[in-house]
Amino acid sequence: MFDKAMSTAVIVISFLAIPILGSPVVFPRANPVVLSNLAIPSSTLPAPDGLVLKFVALGIGTQNYTCASPSSSAVPASNGALATLYDIGTKLNSDPGSAWKIPITSGLALSLSPYPAILNGFLVSQGYNNVLGEHFFTSAMVPTFSLFDVPSTPIPQVNCKKSASMPAPTSACPGENNEGAVPWLYLTDAGGSTGGVNTVYRLETAGGSAPATCESSASSFTVRYAAQYWIYGPPS
Repeated sequence: MFDKAMSTAVIVISFLAIPILGSPVVFPRANPVVLSNLAIPSSTLPAPDGLVLKFVALGIGTQNYTCASPSSSAVPASNGALATLYDIGTKLNSDPGSAWKIPITSGLALSLSPYPAILNGFLVSQGYNNVLGEHFFTSAMVPTFSLFDVPSTPIPQVNCKKSASMPAPTSACPGENNEGAVPWLYLTDAGGSTGGVNTVYRLETAGGSAPATCESSASSFTVRYAAQYWIYGPPS
């Protein structure tokens, strides 16, 4: 299945004529703007009523897991996630092809993630290579989205908690080992969010799920994933 996704990636790259050689092009990030032309992907998650879309980030990284023992009866436990957040919202907002790019971008990015030079070429070609910040979990296991590369004071940061979830669509990229795409999530403020953002939707996920059991697993391991994070806040 992942081989099929990789083949699709090659086709898309060829179509986009991605430059993968030479010095990376840097697309400067403007001050945060309202992404008025983008519609959130359809889901069963609660709607962002009364909120304004501030950022759309492509997260590329790992879902992290632990296993107490390598047995067929033990189930892997989540140990958070770590991902770099790339700004895709700014370009998609003015892209007439955004409606078809949004559903394929996460799977394409995941397919390319084992090949950094090619992944970088894809991000550069689309203007997605500007880093907004990072997604990580604190020592208290609070999922955090820190957009420390955004020119804003204070920096936009959401400290959140899971308020709702739904399974990823069956069409989602299942990942490198057919493990399946992690669920879509609705994440709300857990206290201390700053910079005018307080709500995050994890959507268009690709890969990242743990194996069903800990059999043959290390005590800690990671699974590559990609996802889109639609970040909202109250009107300014």
